[in-house]
Amino acid sequence: MTQNVSERKVAVAACTGLDQPLGTVARMAGYKVLDHLRPDKTVLLCPPALIAGVEEDIVFARENPVLIIDGCEKGCCEKMVHERGGKIAGVVRVTDVQKRNSDLRPESRRTLGPEGEKLADLVAQLAAEEVDRILKEEGE
Repeated sequence: MTQNVSERKVAVAACTGLDQPLGTVARMAGYKVLDHLRPDKTVLLCPPALIAGVEEDIVFARENPVLIIDGCEKGCCEKMVHERGGKIAGVVRVTDVQKRNSDLRPESRRTLGPEGEKLADLVAQLAAEEVDRILKEEGE
């Protein structure tokens, strides 16, 4: 069933780079958007489910705008969504935010620490602004 524009949500797909500290920042930022900043406007999209061919996730990614939160320039999450025909409406890269805030570095992939948390907060805020932009454009 297709949603009308006023009911639409942005599917947030966050980096799955489990062995990379910036991948952890991307995932934490995604959860912050989903749980706190835009909970009524977003849903989680699982990139591994797309790769595994889960039909429900593939259809959702094709029918709804997707916001990618990638941990690095490789853009693996963006590539996963693109390969399954997802409707990519925006991309936020942790590395771009970190370049503007070079003093903010996560401690490790398991423990972000205070600086990594601040970085995740900045990425989440930027992602939330992208959600607003995407929904505004969808409504026009």
